[in-house]
Amino acid sequence: MKNKKTTDNETVVLGTIAEFAIEEYRFMRTYNSAIAKLFLEEKKRYVSSLNYHEEKVCDLLCKFGLRFVFFDGQDYDEGMPVTPLNADEFDGGDLIVEQTIEPAVITSEGNTIKQGTVILGRKETREENNTTEDKK
Repeated sequence: MKNKKTTDNETVVLGTIAEFAIEEYRFMRTYNSAIAKLFLEEKKRYVSSLNYHEEKVCDLLCKFGLRFVFFDGQDYDEGMPVTPLNADEFDGGDLIVEQTIEPAVITSEGNTIKQGTVILGRKETREENNTTEDKK
């Protein structure tokens, strides 16, 4: 019985860490958007600081056996640990993940702690756009 409580407690702790990590991810995206508006001289210092912060967040996640997983450009599968924001716009067909809004948080064993959030697109539309751009 004691192992069961430990497992439940670990699940709660990992869930809390995952939520904190996602909040950090959201902050880093906002910070990155703000940096983009700065002059080049200022931008370098803040980009360096952001990169260091991002690396530390990922290192700390690893210490807990967790990692961010991004899905950009992957074929969409309903079994993916993601919630698509625009799934209702499609009635089947080959879909891809156009953009990861929030990454999933996965354990080193492959268990999902927190689902990601994505935007979907039609696979053939993306391939047609790439072919059209290649011809230019």
